[in-house]
This record gives sequence, C-alpha cells and structure tokens, in this order.
Amino acid sequence: MLAHLAEEFGLGLRNLRRYKLRSFLTTLGIVFGISSVIAMMAVGAGARAEILRQMRHLGVRNVICNSVRPPRTQKPTGQEEEWLGQFGLTFDDLDRIRETVPTVERALPVHTVKKGIWRGSKRIDAKIFGVLPEHFETLNLRPEVGRILSPLDVEKAERVCVVRRRLLNDLGIVEDPLRLDLRLGTVYFRVVGVLADEEYDSPTQKALSIDTRSSEVYVPFRTVLKTYGLMSTSSQAGSYEQTRIELDQILVRVRSEDDVADTARMLETVLAKFHEKRDFEILVPLEMLRQRRETQRVFSVVMILTAGISLLVGGIGIVNIMLATVAERTREIGIRRALGAKRRHIVEQFLMETLAIATLGGVLGCLVSFGGVAGIESATQWRTIVTPASVVLALGISCAVGILFGLYPAVRAARLHPIEALRHE
Repeated sequence: MLAHLAEEFGLGLRNLRRYKLRSFLTTLGIVFGISSVIAMMAVGAGARAEILRQMRHLGVRNVICNSVRPPRTQKPTGQEEEWLGQFGLTFDDLDRIRETVPTVERALPVHTVKKGIWRGSKRIDAKIFGVLPEHFETLNLRPEVGRILSPLDVEKAERVCVVRRRLLNDLGIVEDPLRLDLRLGTVYFRVVGVLADEEYDSPTQKALSIDTRSSEVYVPFRTVLKTYGLMSTSSQAGSYEQTRIELDQILVRVRSEDDVADTARMLETVLAKFHEKRDFEILVPLEMLRQRRETQRVFSVVMILTAGISLLVGGIGIVNIMLATVAERTREIGIRRALGAKRRHIVEQFLMETLAIATLGGVLGCLVSFGGVAGIESATQWRTIVTPASVVLALGISCAVGILFGLYPAVRAARLHPIEALRHE
C-alpha cells in the first residue's frame, strides 16, 4: 500500500514538472500561508517565554507594596517654595503585616536612595536598594560573579554592595570587580557580587521600582539607613523639597499561590486603615501576568487566523488549477478508465498531485519563515522562538489543505464517464 502511494506521489511530481510555472504560482499561496503561520506561532512562543521569564523574576507568590507620593498641596511663600513631609510605607506597616496577615510567609523591607557613583572623574546615576539577603531569593536574583548579601552584612551594617554588569560597563571597569571599591555619593562600598543584566518591561519596572535611567545597586538594609538616613532632599529651579520615607517598598511572599488574591485584599485593608492619603499601592504580579497571558493568547489566535486567510487563498488556487488540469487531461482519464482503472485510482492520482503541491509549498514555506522570523525580530526587537512542533504542525496543515481542497477536483475527475472522456478533444 505504501509503495503504491509512493508511486502515485512520484507520478504526481512528474505531472507537476510538466507545468512548472503554473505549479510554482499555485504553490506560492501555500508558501506564504505556511510561513505566516510559523512566524505568528514564533512570535507567540517568544511572548510566552517572556511572560515565563517575568514570572520567574516577579514570582507568582509575591505581592508588592510600593510607597506612592500623595497629591502635593503647598502654598507659595514668595519666589521659592518649600515642601517638607512624610509619606509612604512605614516600619509599623511592616510589623502589622507580619503580625496580622496569616498567609504571609515573609515580608521584606526595601529602602531606596538615589546617588551618583564615581569612578575617577566619571559619574553615573544609581538607585541604591537597601535590602535583606532574602530579597535576592524572593526575586530569583543570582550573581554571575561573587556572592549576594549575607545576614552578617546586614547585622554589622557592612559597606558592601551587589551591582549589575551594566554599571561596570558604564564606568568602563574591566578589572576584577570583586576587588573594586565604588563611591556611592560620598561613601565607599566594596563590590562583593555582580548580577547579570536584565531587560524589564514597563509593568515589571513599576512593580520592582526600577528606574531604567539609573543603575541598580543592592546594599544591606541597615547600611542604607545608617549611612543615608530617611530624609531625601531635592531642589530644582524655584523649588526646594525635603521628604521622609521610611520604606519605599514591602516585598511580601505568600505561603501558597492560591492565597495570593486573598492576601492582596488583606494587605489593602491593613494599609488603608492607617493611610488615609492612599500613599501606597499594591501590585499583584500573578494578576498582571495572567492578564498579559490572556492578551497574548487572544493576539496569537487572531494573528494565526489572519495567516490562515493566506492558506485559504492558496487552497482556492489549488482547486482552480486542478479543475483546469482535469479539463486538460480528460482524454487521459478516459484512457485509464478504459484500461481498467477504477474511480478510486483516479481520485488517488489527483489527490497525490495536490498533496505534492501542498507538501512542496509547506517545505518552501518553512524555509521562508526562518528568514521572516529573523526579520520580525530584527525590526521589532520582539523575541521569537521557532519550535519543532510549530514546523511539524505547519507541514501537517499544508498537507491537510492539499487533501481538503484537492478532493473536489479529484472526485469530479473520477466521476467522468469513460466513453465521454475518450471522445473529449
């Protein structure tokens, strides 16, 4: 049976070579349709991989509480304006969360300071995160060189830091970073670890309080409080501002993923009771990522359906060309029937020809898709992933299109009356 089908398939290829241009034009519809399907699936796979990467960083069991500046109300006092105030999360909030929310596994304080980092005469802006050692495990931050902060660093308020690779590159540092002392503002810190660079999208930046214009530096929590204090001062033309923020962020790890939504509501209740100005916000990475996943899924379905239109056009082209082929080869069909060929043999012959067209178009479409995917990634900076499953699926779809749209012309050819077919000129 397989040998017979292989022989029919080879016969179909030989028949296609008799009409090279027509066969090529018919194949183009399948080529563009298959390449579009693979490209869209590659974009979808890249988006799913990006969502998984963000889930790894944000953590599906994490809930993030950030301090938010309340609406600014001040009265002018002459030409200059001065504003002194306190807002945001407090140490008391941290204690309340630990004591009153039973589903919380850990609650970690974060205090941030913006300072300039000096290397000789070169200066770059940095955002200093005062954190506990558990912060790195909670957000899945692992050093590529050196180590993370230790409990002893926090206890003794050591002047050590963990930096991003980007910071070293911006400062032009090529020597061993673990023997490096960086001046953060006016104080020197010893580098004990280097984290790999990460690209964050806007929701992740907001959740983690990351400023893309500044480099990230992680130092022991007690060191930040002891070295820089809680007051921050900034001045611009015509204004002077002095604020006090105890905690810029509280990173909460929930005991179970099923408790994330309930924990977020409990945190909202606990904090709202003591923050009438609503100077905080609660971000739930799990909900953010679920929304993005649903949006990406809808986008992928729509794009694949759009790409399927090209396959539909290609299938219509197959029907059209095969009907023309049946009309041209009516006498040949009559001769085969007169020599004993049954209707199923005629159906097999023409189905194999359409299957040959679809298979050839599918293979060419896969080759074209590799270049198309590379072009999409280069032009849009979107991550794309071509999986073996998508290639196999695309080839399967192309074969299915060939059989589906070739069935009507094949059945029509098989139904021709042998005598009338022999008389056809």
